[in-house]
Amino acid sequence: MKAIAAGVGVVLGVCVVGVQAEAYSASYDQKVTQGRQMMAGKVTIHDELFRMEATVDGQATVTIRNASGTYTYLPAEGMAMKMAGLNPSQQPVQHAENYQQYLHAQHAERIGAETIDGHPCEIYRFTDPTIQGTITAWVWMEKSFPLKTEIDGPDGKTVVELTNLQLGVAVPETAFQLPADVQVMDMGSMMHMR
Repeated sequence: MKAIAAGVGVVLGVCVVGVQAEAYSASYDQKVTQGRQMMAGKVTIHDELFRMEATVDGQATVTIRNASGTYTYLPAEGMAMKMAGLNPSQQPVQHAENYQQYLHAQHAERIGAETIDGHPCEIYRFTDPTIQGTITAWVWMEKSFPLKTEIDGPDGKTVVELTNLQLGVAVPETAFQLPADVQVMDMGSMMHMR
């Protein structure tokens, strides 16, 4: 499960960074596979805010980043954990607002082309030092957005597949807020108490 969390981070990963003059938003379904483990979920992004809903080991989890921090929320428990930060593998698609620029900065090599779910894609390969591994990305040519990513890293191969991609979606700010009655534990503070 730790390995899937790492893979999810890279993609959830493959985080929206930077400040844009124009708002950026997207939503998609994603499936993350590592070995025999598979996790499916839904991701919503609005600029630097994101929400990821998934079922992990049979339990519904929601990861939210908003202006006050990053949280892992367990709806069945009525509690959330405020995290000091997330691994790159626990975040949404990195640099989604300008993926071509990200590929250029990573010195990605175009190694082919393939159609995924009817979407013509260019295939790029590059090394990402933050995950200590090689990434192969199938980038939808029309939208310049990765629909599939394979990460070969220290924990093995992780495959992230995106479907139902919608760009420029209207996302209510409430999507990035915890319910008012949720008990929040600050994991960063707990770590400093040791």
